[in-house]
Amino acid sequence: MPEGHGTAGPDEPAVSGGDVRASARGHAQQAVIGRGVQHNYFYGASGSARPGVVLSTLIPPPSILVGGHDRPASLAAGLRAGIAPGKPALALLYGPGGAGKSATARALAAELAPEFTDARLEVDLAGFTPGSAPRPAGEVLTELLRLAGFDGADIPGETAGKSQLWRAWAADKKVLLLLDNARDAGQIAPLLPSSSFHGRCAVIVTSRNRLNGLDTTLDVPVELLEPEAAVELLVRVAGRGSDEPSSGALAELARLCGYLPLALRPVGALLADLDAGTLVRVMRSADRPLEQLAEADQEAAAAFTVSYEALTADLQRTLRTCVWHPGPDFDAGSIGALAGIPAELATVQLVRLLQRSMLTALPHRRYVFHDLFLSYARQRLAALDHEDAMRMSRRGLYRHLAQVVVTVHALLSAAEEPTAGTGPFDNPEHARLWLEAAAGELVGAAVGALSDSWELGGDFAVRTAQLLYVEGQYERAGILYEQVCAAADRAGDERARGRAFAALGDLARSTGRHDEADALFGTALEILGGVADTAGEADALRGLGETARARGDQDSASAHFTSALARARQADDAAGQGYALTGLAHIARQRGELDAAGSLFAEAAEFQRRANDGVGLAYAVRGLGHVRRALREFDAAERCFRDAMALHQRAGNRFGQAYALTALGGVTGEAGRFEEAAAHLDDALNLHRAANDRTGQARTHAELAALAHVRGDGVAARRHESAAASLLGRSDGA
Repeated sequence: MPEGHGTAGPDEPAVSGGDVRASARGHAQQAVIGRGVQHNYFYGASGSARPGVVLSTLIPPPSILVGGHDRPASLAAGLRAGIAPGKPALALLYGPGGAGKSATARALAAELAPEFTDARLEVDLAGFTPGSAPRPAGEVLTELLRLAGFDGADIPGETAGKSQLWRAWAADKKVLLLLDNARDAGQIAPLLPSSSFHGRCAVIVTSRNRLNGLDTTLDVPVELLEPEAAVELLVRVAGRGSDEPSSGALAELARLCGYLPLALRPVGALLADLDAGTLVRVMRSADRPLEQLAEADQEAAAAFTVSYEALTADLQRTLRTCVWHPGPDFDAGSIGALAGIPAELATVQLVRLLQRSMLTALPHRRYVFHDLFLSYARQRLAALDHEDAMRMSRRGLYRHLAQVVVTVHALLSAAEEPTAGTGPFDNPEHARLWLEAAAGELVGAAVGALSDSWELGGDFAVRTAQLLYVEGQYERAGILYEQVCAAADRAGDERARGRAFAALGDLARSTGRHDEADALFGTALEILGGVADTAGEADALRGLGETARARGDQDSASAHFTSALARARQADDAAGQGYALTGLAHIARQRGELDAAGSLFAEAAEFQRRANDGVGLAYAVRGLGHVRRALREFDAAERCFRDAMALHQRAGNRFGQAYALTALGGVTGEAGRFEEAAAHLDDALNLHRAANDRTGQARTHAELAALAHVRGDGVAARRHESAAASLLGRSDGA
C-alpha cells in the first residue's frame, strides 16, 4: 500500500482536523485526532506491499568453494530444524582469520534465501576489520530498521528501544539475517530478531571467537582446509588441472599457504600465469612464505594483528609466550613453566586463546600455533619481550620438561612396574601417551637447551633421545644425538662426544647400516678410551659385538662382548654387564650351548634388575625364553616371552614387542594352540612391517610356515617359506 503523510489509502478513513500530519504503514486503519505528528505502525505487511525498500542485501558466495561441497546443504537442514516460534534459529561459524567463514556463511545463506521472503539481510559488524572499531549494536540496529523501511525520525535513540522495534517488526515475518565478522556476544544479542507463531527467523553469525553466551542451534568450526581441498582451490582459481606434472609443487604451495583460503586464493590467481615450481622457490626464499607477494602478505599480517590487538593484556602475554616456545606444539604445563605461572592458570589462558581462534587444539590437551601466522607473530612481537628475559623463561621450561622426562623414564623403563602413578601421570600408559604426543616439543626444547648452553642440557637431550630410540623414533633420536655431539664438540667435552657417537652407532645398527655403525662405534671407542670412560667403552664394544653377530661372525662378536663385559665390570656398570652378558648368551645359544646360554641370560637378567633397566631385562628374559623353548620347556618359555612382552609394551618398544610376539606365536603353536599362535604371529608381522624390519618379518614368516606345516596346510607353508627366503635375501647386505 502506498505510504504518505496525511494520505488515506482505500482502507483508511479520511483524516480531519487542524494542523495534523499522520503516516500509516502496513495494513493500517487509524483515526488521527488532535494536533501534532503521529506515526502509527501496524505490522504484518509483506515485502511486496512496501515498494522501494531493499530487503535483500546478501552478498553472493564465491563461485569456487571446496572442502565439503554438501556442507551448506547439511548446515541448512540443521538450521531449519532449529527454527521455532519465539526465537530465531542461530548458526555460529567460528575460526581463524582467513579460513573461509564468510564464504561458508554466504553459501549457507544462499541455500536458505528462497525460504525467507520478507527480508534477507547481511551486515558487516567489523569485529576484526583492520583500522576499524567493532560496530556498536545501536548503529547496526539503525541500519537494519532503515532497511526495513523506517524513517530516521521513527527510530528510537536508545539501543534497547531500537532492539524492541526491530523485534516487533520481524515478529511475524520470514527474516534471514547474516551478521558477519562479530567481535563478541554482546555485539550480537540486541540484533537477534524474535518470531511469532507465523514468523520464521534465522540468523547466521561469523566470528574469529567462539562466542559464549549465545543460544545457538549450530556451532560450526571453520578450520583449515584439508591438503587435497587446498590444492583443489589453488588449481580451480588458476583454471588448471590437478593431475599435471607439477602436482607435487602444488601440494607444497598449499602447505606454504597454511591451507588458508586467505593465502590460497591470491596464490592461485598467480598460478594462472606462473608455474607452481617458480612460486614454490619464491615463497621458500623468504623469511615468510608470502613475503614476496605483497597484497597477500599484508592481508595475512593484518589478520593476525587485528586478532592480537583484540586480546586482553593477559592473553597477549600468554600468546607471546606461546610464540616463543621452542617446539612445534605445547601443553599447559610447558606454557606455565615458560610464563612462570601455575599450570592451572595456563590451562585457562590457553582455552581462552583457543576460543578466540589464536591457537589450534591437538589431541591430549596440546595446542599449536598456525604456521602461517607464527612468522607474523614473531615479526609483530619481536620488540615486546627482551631476549634475556626470554632466555631465562626458557630455562624454566627446560627444567620442567627435564623433570617430566625423568619421571617418564622411571615409569616406562624401570625393571619393576610402579604400583601407583608418579608425578603428573596416573600410570605408565598415561606417560607413554604423553611421550608420543610431546615428542616434537621435547626435541625442540632439548635442541634449544643445548643452544642456550643450559648446564643440564646434555643430560636432558640424551635422556629424551633414549626414550625416543626405544619407541622407534629413530630420526628424532638421531637429531638429538647429533646436536649433543655438536654441543660437546663446542664445549670440548670428549666424554659426551664419544657417548653420542656410540648412540649414533646404535641408531645405524638398528636400521641395518652395519658398516656405518661399526665406524661410529670405532670412533666412540677411540674417544672414550682417551678419556678413560670404561663404561662408555663397554657400550661401544657391545655395539661392535651386535653388528658382528648380525653378520654371523660369532668369533668377533664373542670377543667384543667379552671385552665389553670386562670394562663394564671395571666401571661397576650393572646395566653394561647385563647387555654384554646377553650378547654372550646369544652366541652360546646359536652355538647350541643351551645350558651355558641359560645361565648367561639368567645372570644378565639379575644385573638388569639391579640396574632397574626394564629394556635390558626384557631382552635378557626373552633370550631365556628361547633357551627354554629349545629345551622343550614350553610353559617356562611362554612365561618368559609374556614377561618380556609386558616390559616392551610398557616402554613403548614396538621393535621388542614384535620379536616377543613372534616368539610367543612359535611356542604357543608348538603347544598345540594353533589359533592363538596364528593371532600372535599376525600381530608380530604387522609390527615388523610397520618398522620396516625385514629380518623380523622373515623370522615371523618362518614361524608361520612351521605352523602351517603342523596344521597340514602345505600351500600356506610354501608361501611363507618363500616370503622368508626373499626377505632374508634382500636383508643380507643391509
